[in-house]
Amino acid sequence: MILAVFFFVLFNLIFKLVVDLRSESIKERAELIEKDRIKQAFLANIDNEYNNLLKLYDAKAYEKAIEIIKVFNRYDKSDYKDLPEIKKDIRLFYLKKKLEFIPKIHFDEFMKLSKDIDIEEDDSTEVFIRTPRYGQYFYTSDLPVVLEGVALSVKGDYSDGIVWTSSIDGELGKGKKLAVHLSVGEHQITATGTNNITKGSMAIRIFIEKDPDFLKNYIKK
Repeated sequence: MILAVFFFVLFNLIFKLVVDLRSESIKERAELIEKDRIKQAFLANIDNEYNNLLKLYDAKAYEKAIEIIKVFNRYDKSDYKDLPEIKKDIRLFYLKKKLEFIPKIHFDEFMKLSKDIDIEEDDSTEVFIRTPRYGQYFYTSDLPVVLEGVALSVKGDYSDGIVWTSSIDGELGKGKKLAVHLSVGEHQITATGTNNITKGSMAIRIFIEKDPDFLKNYIKK
């Protein structure tokens, strides 16, 4: 009698386990079928989805645009048409928005922002000039001018490899911070960096002027 009860209980446990496993298998299969149906519907309608994305992007509705971008990424369409450039522009927009101004940019902040935006990482290199400021004037007595910049990529900090050039004096040197003597005139200073895959650059315009007579007299004293 006891043995019969034992086998009865055991049979019921096994039967329940089989039913549960079958139910779970059916559920998983149904979920996969539904996911595939949604994917196929998206792919069949991909041009309309892309056009909707462009409208949101042009309207600067970036948060809604990001939601559509995630779907493109999920279905391995992250390189669809101009999507890589759109993602890069949106990421850069949020980078500039969240940092108060360029001199505060640090690599850790850049990496965190890239993750927060939740857009597939790209190989772009972003270059920012910290100093001098755009349109800044210097007298010859202020020389040397300190050039400082950052070259950032989701792959790392490449600031040490920045190449600096002047529209008047040519190549000025290499590094994230340089002290340079510039000729008198209007200079376009360009900082160019690379992560060994892509290049990025930023240019500013500064002015070097001769010391006025009153300043020369002051300096002599």
